[in-house]
Amino acid sequence: MAISNYGELKQKLSRYLFNQRFITDYDDYTAMFEADANSRLRVLPMETSVLLTTVNGNVALPADYVTWRTVRPTVPATTTPTTVPPYDELDYVHPAYLPPVGRGYDRLFTIEGNTFKVRPVDDRVGAYEFHYYQKIPALVAAGTNWLLTEYPNAYLYGVLTELAAVQRNAEMAQRYKARRDETLQEIIQRYAMTTGATSAKVRTAEYY
Repeated sequence: MAISNYGELKQKLSRYLFNQRFITDYDDYTAMFEADANSRLRVLPMETSVLLTTVNGNVALPADYVTWRTVRPTVPATTTPTTVPPYDELDYVHPAYLPPVGRGYDRLFTIEGNTFKVRPVDDRVGAYEFHYYQKIPALVAAGTNWLLTEYPNAYLYGVLTELAAVQRNAEMAQRYKARRDETLQEIIQRYAMTTGATSAKVRTAEYY
């Protein structure tokens, strides 16, 4: 049976376990697997962007935020594209080095807790184009998502690992953990090979 949604995943889990004793716990163990996947995967389907509007230089991060990629200021209505400087990304600094409001001229940002902070302050609506990796949509709520569609075996092996652990079945847990980890590594490798060729014009951390 193919797995295309959460209902079909639960049926498959019960078949692998040969019982339905833990069916009421499937939601919890599915969320536990997703937490593990969110901590490991930084791949193309997780990339997204949103326009941020700050208040006195601060704004809450998106609810599905995992980690940032880049921050770019949007062009003010009074500015023509030809006057926008190249490589205008904001630079990240540790929270301890972010200047107080009203001080500092370099365009800097930091993330402290669940708050995005930027200096100098620009509280225009949608002033910042925030690119980041988002969490995998929760399967229990969504019914399906990109990871289940493309890699149903990741969910199957991942949730089975959690279920085997709660059953204290070490052999089963180790077997499915190995298959889960192998699948996650395949996902990472696949997208690493298909995100485009490197270029001398592509800036990396070593650029600085």
